[in-house]
Amino acid sequence: MQWNTFVDVFQKITAIISIFLNCILTYLILKKSPKQLGSYKFLMIYISWFEIIYSIIDIITTPIFFSHDFIFVAMVYTKDSLFSHQILLILNGIYCSCFGASMGMFGLHFIYRYFVSYGSQFLKTFEDARILMWMMIPVIYGCIWGFTCYFIISPTEEINNKLAEKLLANFSWELQDIAYLGLHFFDLQADGTYKVYWYSMVAVLAGIIIIVSSLVAMFYCGVRCYLRLNKLMKMGTDTSQNTKNISKRSRKLQAQLFYALVTQTAIPIFLMHIPFSIVILFSFLGKDLGIFSGIASITIALFPALDPLPTMLIIQSYRATILSFLTCSKKVRAQVTYLTSASTIEVKT
Repeated sequence: MQWNTFVDVFQKITAIISIFLNCILTYLILKKSPKQLGSYKFLMIYISWFEIIYSIIDIITTPIFFSHDFIFVAMVYTKDSLFSHQILLILNGIYCSCFGASMGMFGLHFIYRYFVSYGSQFLKTFEDARILMWMMIPVIYGCIWGFTCYFIISPTEEINNKLAEKLLANFSWELQDIAYLGLHFFDLQADGTYKVYWYSMVAVLAGIIIIVSSLVAMFYCGVRCYLRLNKLMKMGTDTSQNTKNISKRSRKLQAQLFYALVTQTAIPIFLMHIPFSIVILFSFLGKDLGIFSGIASITIALFPALDPLPTMLIIQSYRATILSFLTCSKKVRAQVTYLTSASTIEVKT
């Protein structure tokens, strides 16, 4: 199996898994969430359906990353597709915009966790129509990166000339058989100097702003949440900062949220931030990764397939529902009913 065929098959399989798991998670959120979840369940559904849309676009396009010299491209094979070259180029841009939107999703998720941990007054903005304002953050991120990719780093003659031979050697593809969006950082001139392609630098700057702002939100809110939850579990104070003791159930819930937070921090960092940043850095330095840039395509495709799992397996009412289905246990079903209806449980996820 050729490398590009392997990447294509892998992306399709993970996308199907992502759609399946996110549909299950949507059902759990709608039917098995504790009553005190409130309006936040709509934000959770928003995230799940974003990942479903992301996966559908991934199935249609199955983009593969490739770098050569100072060039990095995200390309879609068009020859056997039902869609035209121009449509696939647009879908490639939408795929890129989904990558940008996912960065906004990470930051939004951790901002909410931070508000919950400290009992912030801004938490109320997630409980009414103002939640739409928060939902616009990923949309803005997606539009910035999508428009940057489609309009600023669109195909050029310089990239065409450098890619043609390499595509044939590595993938047995002709240049006219792909729709790509690509960065071109430098070009070595005959006199030994380098020509700088500033449009790519502008695109990289936009990407850096998106990724760094996402990471800052994740790390700042994540560390503060860790310190707060750790303090609560040790000192026995609740999120309102009063000195009353919290119940055993509340302590258990705080622990669940902490473990979910750690897992959901690791998934995007190791599957999206690090791989994508590495391939861009290597291209900027002129280090030829070739087809191995496609490893980033694989790890990014894994993200929407793995992201639902921490919520499904760590949040007790969801985990119990899955277990009751797998074991057909009446006892577990009774536990699910209790967890989703008990008014004494304070649940913020």
